[in-house]
Amino acid sequence: MSGKKHFIQDRAALLLVSANAFLALVAVVLVLLKVNATRGTANYIVSYRASLGIDGYTQGSVWDILNFVFAALLILSLGVLLGYRTYNIQRGLSLVVLSLTIPLLVLVIIVSNALLFLR
Repeated sequence: MSGKKHFIQDRAALLLVSANAFLALVAVVLVLLKVNATRGTANYIVSYRASLGIDGYTQGSVWDILNFVFAALLILSLGVLLGYRTYNIQRGLSLVVLSLTIPLLVLVIIVSNALLFLR
């Protein structure tokens, strides 16, 4: 039996990929449920500019909010792809890449829910 594992056979890598996939799924489902609750007819707050004072909230359409779904899927796919590609170079580097994808997905969840809560 070969002493070298593949990416798919490494339990730690698969655990991190599973955690990333779960967080991306949570981000997608939460955004789509909140958008579906309003049927996409409302204007959404998409940014806040502190320099504008009370009028600092910028409104946008449903497509601006759906960018959070695309961002979560892009972060997931790039994180897994980079983790897979770096596994042959060094296992530890691959696990670091997969681990650093988790805070990015958590940040997407927090920011998207904060903006959708302000709506």
